[in-house]
Amino acid sequence: MRVMVRARLRRVLFAFIASVGALLLLEGAARLAILARLNLFLPPDVAAWVTSNQVVFDPDLGWRPANGFPVVEGGFFKGGAFDAGSAARRPGELRGFAFGDSQTHGAGLAEADAWPSVAERDLRAEGLDIEVINLGSSGYRSAQVLRLIESWVLPNNPDFLIVDCQLNDSEALPRDYGRSWALEREVLFQSRLYRLIWLGVATARGQNTGPVGTVSIEQPRTELQGSGNHEAIAELARTAGIPLIFVDYPFSGYPIKSLAPADHLPRGATVVPATAALRATGKQTTQLFLENNHLSVAGSEVVGKVVAETVRTKLGI
Repeated sequence: MRVMVRARLRRVLFAFIASVGALLLLEGAARLAILARLNLFLPPDVAAWVTSNQVVFDPDLGWRPANGFPVVEGGFFKGGAFDAGSAARRPGELRGFAFGDSQTHGAGLAEADAWPSVAERDLRAEGLDIEVINLGSSGYRSAQVLRLIESWVLPNNPDFLIVDCQLNDSEALPRDYGRSWALEREVLFQSRLYRLIWLGVATARGQNTGPVGTVSIEQPRTELQGSGNHEAIAELARTAGIPLIFVDYPFSGYPIKSLAPADHLPRGATVVPATAALRATGKQTTQLFLENNHLSVAGSEVVGKVVAETVRTKLGI
């Protein structure tokens, strides 16, 4: 009897070990498949940025950069507050925050070449004591930007806000994800196998999928889908009495198109005409974009300068 029990336990243990080994092999294969996809379909600099971008689960935002959001003077936003004393301002200094996805973050570019940095340099060149802090994060939508502004930024008394989000999410994030949802996200979030499965599901449904190394496996649809959470963001800014500026989210195409045109944004909103500014250069799309929504150095320079112009006008400075 004992011999039979031991034999069964050995079989169960062997099956368990074999299952875990098979799962690890599949996970490894999925990671290789995703890396191959990234390197085949993205420019090398963008692929390098995507694969090196480390994110962690966040119960409020869904995910965020592992080290927090970089801000001024080497400090970070961590848990909704400034770290390293970087919240201190000089008398008369203005501080604004830029929000969006990888277009705002500056995927494939040096930090100094992202459009928020360009806008800051342009404003400072006019003799203004001003900072434009880049809180763009890969894959972020207006729902996450809404939560980021509400929970992390408003308590730090911003002087102005700039939002560069597509109009492709129609619902705000829930107030409380719930423990079961959070646990699921924490367990599955880093699994490339999980993302690869969802890539297969999305492809079967005929959806336009993008790089699955990013958190969001779907490439944004180019048709408009309502106004996302832009109305809620505008109301939040009005209530707080903080000047708000939207960017019309330029997107690669022939001609370059806008994924957040002024007539789809909240009535009376101040909108940066980034798409028109890029078209007016007369340059080829391939000169202004690395691919679809990722701006090149030249494209980012154009957008940053028109953002700076809009900020000057909005703030009357």
